[in-house]
Amino acid sequence: MNNAALRKLAYKSLLELATSQGFNASGKDEVFGCIFGRDSALTILKILKVHTHKPSLELLEISRKALLTLVKLQGREFNLESGEQPGKFIHEFRKSEKEKERLLSLKKPWYVYPDDTIKNYDSIDSTPLTLIAIYKYWQISQDSEFLLTVLPAVEAGLNWIITFGDMDKDDLIEYELPKERTHGGLPVQSWTDSHESLMDKFGKFPKYPIAPVEAQGYAWLALKLWGNFYLQHSPQFGQKLLAQSQKLKSVFNKKFIIKDSGHFYAAQALDGNKNKIKTITGNPLLLLWASFTSTKHTACIIDDEYIPDFVKRAFKEDLFDKDAGIRTMSTKSPTFNPSQNSYHNGSFWPILNGMVHEGLENWGFKLEANKLKEATIKPLLYFKTPIELYIKNELGNYQEFKSPSGQTSCKVQAWSAAAMLDLLTEESEFDNFFNPLYLFWQKILLKYNPWKTLPALTKNL
Repeated sequence: MNNAALRKLAYKSLLELATSQGFNASGKDEVFGCIFGRDSALTILKILKVHTHKPSLELLEISRKALLTLVKLQGREFNLESGEQPGKFIHEFRKSEKEKERLLSLKKPWYVYPDDTIKNYDSIDSTPLTLIAIYKYWQISQDSEFLLTVLPAVEAGLNWIITFGDMDKDDLIEYELPKERTHGGLPVQSWTDSHESLMDKFGKFPKYPIAPVEAQGYAWLALKLWGNFYLQHSPQFGQKLLAQSQKLKSVFNKKFIIKDSGHFYAAQALDGNKNKIKTITGNPLLLLWASFTSTKHTACIIDDEYIPDFVKRAFKEDLFDKDAGIRTMSTKSPTFNPSQNSYHNGSFWPILNGMVHEGLENWGFKLEANKLKEATIKPLLYFKTPIELYIKNELGNYQEFKSPSGQTSCKVQAWSAAAMLDLLTEESEFDNFFNPLYLFWQKILLKYNPWKTLPALTKNL
């Protein structure tokens, strides 16, 4: 298999994972064959990036359906047993008996709603990621009908970040799994959501609430994008969002920055005592992906002065492998797990590497981006599928993840397919000439509502 064939496979896989409601996170017969908020948002964001170079109205329309589904599933009330809160976007949605079976057979079964579905909201980053995806979809499509439909959900999501997402009012967003809950849920609610990814070398789990590093960057970007949008239409609300983004950035750079191996980097998270969890992971590099670009400047939650050090730290041998990419966790970490059952403690994920690659491009680190791209594509060519994750053992061989209970890597994962598609889509001079014309005519075809006719957009939450 060559790169061209791998790209076709990525595209085909996304179509196979498409449903009338959007994208399933993995194949229908695999463990994650249902809707996940985080997965859907990141899959859509990768598709949108590809669309600007190689347009696909088919994938764009599926992305639209997926976003409308996430809006429909957005939290509207407080439910301790599922984690639902007003404005919070969903983590996981399961409706068929086959989809629900695994979670209902656990020692602590997950909560089932009166409509016989499992809707779980134990995700700290689904809300900012969905808000970013909604903004980027509208930015590319200029679909005004879509925008008017989703604006109430956008405002509710932004309000969640500012209120319920900031549990202890320190301007960061945090999560916890309430002790009072009688049904099952997720102890770890960031993307590396395995319990062991946060435990220390003695097996101790940190005190809640936990503020994961990458979620701060996502929240900052969501506030920044929508703050600038609302500044034009509801200045008071726009100013509130931008002020919150500035406070978040200031607190982040005071609380998260550490020095490791001679370079500035960021902690994995803050615990409930605001102590840094200093495990070195790939997660801080996701902050480069969560960038805001204007005609004058590119910015992210990290202060500019630290960014070159983040990149240098990323390519140290304990994090970067020239034949596999960037690890989820440094080999120097006391909790690094080199075995086949390493889910987040040193494994490799195509979505992590795809996002880091995009972040490096955002900041002009082209040599490093190309180096990471080559390393990420090698194992995908080996497995010949958009695999969820993989391991590189001590002999240098690629292996699928396999847990002690027998769970293995999903063979067809939506965000892996979308990351593959992005990595294998080359920008050319022809693209640069053609796509603006294409997007112009696409906007003409979509229903267009001039800005001056937009109603009042917010009640200044």
